[in-house]
Amino acid sequence: MSDVFGRALLDWAKGGNVHEIVEREDGFIQGGAGPEVYLAPPRGWPRAERRALALIRGVVLDVGCGAGRVALALQERRLEVIGLDSSSNALAAARLCGVKDVRLGSIDHLERIIANVDSIVLFGNNFGLFRTLDHARELLSKWARMVKPGTKIFLESTSAYFGGAPGIDRPYYRGNLEAGRPPGSVRLRYHYKDATGEWFTWLFVSQRELRDALRGTGWRVARVLKSTLSEPYVAVLELE
Repeated sequence: MSDVFGRALLDWAKGGNVHEIVEREDGFIQGGAGPEVYLAPPRGWPRAERRALALIRGVVLDVGCGAGRVALALQERRLEVIGLDSSSNALAAARLCGVKDVRLGSIDHLERIIANVDSIVLFGNNFGLFRTLDHARELLSKWARMVKPGTKIFLESTSAYFGGAPGIDRPYYRGNLEAGRPPGSVRLRYHYKDATGEWFTWLFVSQRELRDALRGTGWRVARVLKSTLSEPYVAVLELE
């Protein structure tokens, strides 16, 4: 089944509490965060997300919205929010939770939406949706040409170096470096109940790695909201 995590989100939105299991390509397995994280209200969010929430303005595109925890918090602030996800199950969960405008789509194809929004949100370590640094540069460069002046991106990630990035420990990121891969690149798949998902690549970046990736894309880091080194940070990006 390719949409195993979406199935979990939909079950959680209906009141389920069975956690997902995350498997790394080398066989390492750990329990997932479950509904306590993926359906959490703002008081249960990382500090950086809570602080960034107050800075988000205008029409908002929540990329990789999942079950809609971010979209719901923004709706409560009377903002117009579009929840976007590539999983139809995730969107069903978001609707069930109360998100008003949900749309099926991926980070790779935002052409019909991106020119009409004021804020683009990628919480939940969703820098990882870019998959690779080259793809991040490609898409961010395209977005810079398409968005209106004043648009901001609220982009979250976690450094791979301090133990906070899910699925990444010191031997793994050192293995990445020895193989010439980004230290925060990880190959994962989900297990949920009797289902096993497809393998996918996720990417975590440090603040320095993010700034390096932004060179030449038309974006710059205007502000970073953070807590400890092992916790997620939110970078606020503006057009150069």
